[in-house]
Amino acid sequence: MLAVGRQLNPALRAAALDTSAAAAKATGADALDDPIISDSYQYWRDPGVFSGHAVMVTQAFPLWGKQNLRREAALADLDAIRGRERAARDALDERIKGAFAQYYVASRALAVNREVIAVTRGMRAAAEAHYAAGQGDQAAVIKALGEETAVEIEAARLEGDRAAAREQLNALLARPANAPLAEPSRLRRVPAANLATASLMSGARSSSPALAASGAEVDAARTRTALAEKAWYPDLTVGAGPLIQTNNRPLGAAATVGLNIPLPWGKEASEQQAAAAQLGAAQQRYEAALLDIQSALGEALARLKAAQNADALVVRKALPEARAVLKSIIADYAQGRGDPATALDAQHRAHDLELKLLQLQLDEQTMLAAIERLIGGEL
Repeated sequence: MLAVGRQLNPALRAAALDTSAAAAKATGADALDDPIISDSYQYWRDPGVFSGHAVMVTQAFPLWGKQNLRREAALADLDAIRGRERAARDALDERIKGAFAQYYVASRALAVNREVIAVTRGMRAAAEAHYAAGQGDQAAVIKALGEETAVEIEAARLEGDRAAAREQLNALLARPANAPLAEPSRLRRVPAANLATASLMSGARSSSPALAASGAEVDAARTRTALAEKAWYPDLTVGAGPLIQTNNRPLGAAATVGLNIPLPWGKEASEQQAAAAQLGAAQQRYEAALLDIQSALGEALARLKAAQNADALVVRKALPEARAVLKSIIADYAQGRGDPATALDAQHRAHDLELKLLQLQLDEQTMLAAIERLIGGEL
């Protein structure tokens, strides 16, 4: 599903096209400006003085490393856009992982519900048999019928949850909402609960696309600050062309060399101030992104560990005990011993623990997907 989503999701394809556009723009970032062709005509009435056209082709050449700085800034912009594309991919991956976990949990909850339906039908049949034999009362039969109906209503709700998860997955994969999906076989393995925020932050600093994009924006702003400082240095313009005389004189040639004069009229100073402010803003955004990732990682890791600890308690202790009690009570009730209310309460407890376990697994998968998006890679 991750592979299909990365290939077909329109938002991700749009991000890839943005990257292609930035790459094409960076290719020509250090190119020279277009040359200028001009025609200067001079006329004198005296035939002994030059009269004619001076056709000139002039080209400006940035000096002092300005071309390299322009290219470096464009490449830094490209790195930032690539980082945003990877961040969009990781965000899509997180949504697919979460939707898949919901689809799995809804499917497993339906399977648990079917088991509960079978148990309630058995209890209803036992209650009817006891009542027919004069060993029970009608209230027990009615209660068993009500419990069976309640479980069937729950099955209808779970079918809705499963359909919603399927439609969400199909939308993320750019497929029709009602396109069929195979039954989910298993959830992804969750790492052991000995993860630390410090180690995750170390991975985020090196792999997080959001941080990479923010760092590239800082590099681009720093390069443009250096380029703004170079604005006080003049650029060179050279030109050459033929002299075409109109008084029957031979063809001549002309050449020109020019330098622009950076006068302190406010343009260069304002550009320097703007570049410095943009650099400061980019640095602050990087620090803010770092703090946001650190905070989100700490929260997600705490929730993941809490869900893992609760999961372990349910699997190792609470659920086996509830299943054992339910099995014993149902066996006694089938033989005419015990109270139907006690059997139904035991069934409720086992059912609730099954659903609680599935919810904990969903929480684990959700937090795992969030952590992997924040650090920019799978654990």
